[in-house]
Amino acid sequence: MIRTSSLTFAYPGQPPVSFPDVSCEKNEHALILGPSGTGKTTLLHLLGGILSPASGQIMIGDTPLHSLRGQKLDSFRGQHIGIIFQKPHFIRSLTALENLLLAQSLSGNKSEKSRALSLMERLAIGRNAYKKTTAMSIGEQQRLAIARALINNPAIILADEPSSALDDQNCRQMIDLLLEVATENKANLIVVTHDSRIKDSIDKKIYLD
Repeated sequence: MIRTSSLTFAYPGQPPVSFPDVSCEKNEHALILGPSGTGKTTLLHLLGGILSPASGQIMIGDTPLHSLRGQKLDSFRGQHIGIIFQKPHFIRSLTALENLLLAQSLSGNKSEKSRALSLMERLAIGRNAYKKTTAMSIGEQQRLAIARALINNPAIILADEPSSALDDQNCRQMIDLLLEVATENKANLIVVTHDSRIKDSIDKKIYLD
């Protein structure tokens, strides 16, 4: 469950931006929509604990995310929040599979190779398990980023333009998988998108202007 109240954020030298209150019950999903420059990614990063609000509250279940700092914030985020960034970043010296296993380890979970391989197969990148990420296409890297966000069965899945590098077939598979895993885990799925291909997949809309 996610609830925000009176949330604002200010970049250095810029006036604060106010965001509409967000409320998502367990297993409820939402799209964040709006023109470029309205703060969609900023709001997603606030919900993920990557940025701290200038004012306001962010509740994840009973946990006040806005008040967590340092190791407590890192631990909570690793265990409860999966984030798919618009541009995926990996440790280049590791294979695709090793990047997934590292995400499990850093969250405090036991590494499960079988789960990692299963996720990669579901995302049609199983053949890349033992490749370095630099040998993968942009679309394959994006699907690996999705697998990394899902690997720890998060309570909240946040996705920033997850379909931007995917063709129509893989876009449909991606959104279906995100919705399937979110439903399995009774998780919230919140997606920032401009992509008309997925706007009808989730009913709840949060508009920024």
